Amino acid sequence: MTCAPSYIAGPVDDTRRAHNSTLAALRDAVGHSAQLWRRVADPNRSVPGLTWTAAETAAHVVGDLRDHAQALTRHANGWLTRADRRFESPSRLSAIVNARHLTVVPERDTHRLADLLEETAATYLAAADSADTDSVIPTPNGLTLTPPVMSSLLLGEQLIHGLDIARAANTAWTVSRRDALLVIPGLLSVAPSYLRPFRAAVRTSFELRVRGGGNYRIAVDDGTAVLSAAGEKADCIIAADPVALLLVGYARIPQWSPIVAGKFRASGRKPWLAMRFGTLLGQR
Repeated sequence: MTCAPSYIAGPVDDTRRAHNSTLAALRDAVGHSAQLWRRVADPNRSVPGLTWTAAETAAHVVGDLRDHAQALTRHANGWLTRADRRFESPSRLSAIVNARHLTVVPERDTHRLADLLEETAATYLAAADSADTDSVIPTPNGLTLTPPVMSSLLLGEQLIHGLDIARAANTAWTVSRRDALLVIPGLLSVAPSYLRPFRAAVRTSFELRVRGGGNYRIAVDDGTAVLSAAGEKADCIIAADPVALLLVGYARIPQWSPIVAGKFRASGRKPWLAMRFGTLLGQR
């Protein structure tokens, strides 16, 4: 069964309204990533929690950004392409695409990878700056994305893989509240496509209140999910710090950590469902 994305008014509209800010943040994040990569002393050092080295992670980031720059540029030039639907879900197809990145970007010198990152980002940012924000563009991982959602997710890639490479290099990396708030609507926009059916074979609903950001409702019903702006009552209400939510969403920290720190707070008719929330989605 293929997993068709369902575009939702709430978070998609939020990415559209914030697109200029997201592009500016993406430009800054690329600059910070390039600086970090040029400081990496051992590019062959493993990234904690991943099967990649620091250099392989950087190569993936370049390959991913290149894929999206190409998709956006081709769409702007009138090419008619379709999302790849050969596999059951974007999660499975993403694994294939990620492996391909390590082949099509063979460079493992992080200094030269930083140059490639800056060059590729310049191409993407130029295309995104003039893109029709209502366009729906096929991408290699099987999703179709609007340019603002795409930019939001690419900002997330810079932030999260910057953290990965910084951990491998044993150096500091900061994810700001402002940047997290720009990524979360994009992440939520594609979340229904990454639902784990075996964990979501229930009927329940969540209201997610992002501190300093939007409020969203996620309705799960027997393996499918619909995400919208908050409105109808939800079984469980989760108030979340945006940085903690981003790190949980990308599986870089366990969900219990922000709960213990008071960065996730649950309420509503069934607050205990908050513990299930973080298990519903697969890898991005």
